[in-house]
Amino acid sequence: MERQWGSYRKTLTKELGAPVASAFVESLYRESNGSLEKASQFFYQLGRTWAPLMKLWGYWIQGKATGSDIALILRDAKPLEVLSLTKDWKKLYLNRKNCGIPDELSGDGDSDHHPLLKRYLHEQGCMDYFTFVDSGCYGTIVLELHQMGISFQPLFFFSKNPYIPGFLNEIGISEKEGEILNDSLECAFPNVYQRPTTFIEKGESVHVPLELADSLSVLFGMAALWGVHSQEHKEPTHPVTEVRKLLLLSRKAKRGECTGILHSASPEWSKKEEFLTSWPKHLCWT
Repeated sequence: MERQWGSYRKTLTKELGAPVASAFVESLYRESNGSLEKASQFFYQLGRTWAPLMKLWGYWIQGKATGSDIALILRDAKPLEVLSLTKDWKKLYLNRKNCGIPDELSGDGDSDHHPLLKRYLHEQGCMDYFTFVDSGCYGTIVLELHQMGISFQPLFFFSKNPYIPGFLNEIGISEKEGEILNDSLECAFPNVYQRPTTFIEKGESVHVPLELADSLSVLFGMAALWGVHSQEHKEPTHPVTEVRKLLLLSRKAKRGECTGILHSASPEWSKKEEFLTSWPKHLCWT
């Protein structure tokens, strides 16, 4: 049992950094007394709590999308995947690693983008103008793909890039609050699959080989997504109302309660200012 929780902590550390990940896993372990059944129920309820805001994010995307197709970037946009309104949206497995971008938190080093990346996008029907949906924050993948000559419109859950629209930004959420909620998505919806690092040729097509994450990430991740799905029939209220509910849980977490919402964000990217200052100004969607 201890080994399972240790593996889960290690997985989350790659997404959020050691201090934030450790604090979250320790509080969850205390809250559930180490019971996987209790912890799974916790994530199911957490998914239900997030469901209204995820549905409103989906509606916002529908209203903002200018591309002929909408593509969810997995893994991070995964809560949208279980909503019926996204059933015709494309699903793409893209990340910093297979796009040749270094990642400070995971420790993935610098490299060129994968040689099959462009062919993968072509086969997925994403070489013409489309709408690219991700959780955010800076747009490193957005820039890399545009430099490859791929044209699309990015829409984020939360954006730290003034040239890329963010759902939370447009409803007036502060940067600090947006950072906390964006990072909390990582905790609330553990990744069922490990971050894919390559593409392979299978017959005449390019595929993304997926490997399951640690056993607790799979268990908790599926429970959280099922929680979102269970609220499909309910119409949400105003987005600010739903955000305030989550931020209240963040304040409770600061007092030591295990709520599933973080009370602080992961470490700031060290190259943030350099990256945003050098951003090509013609790439602007706001």
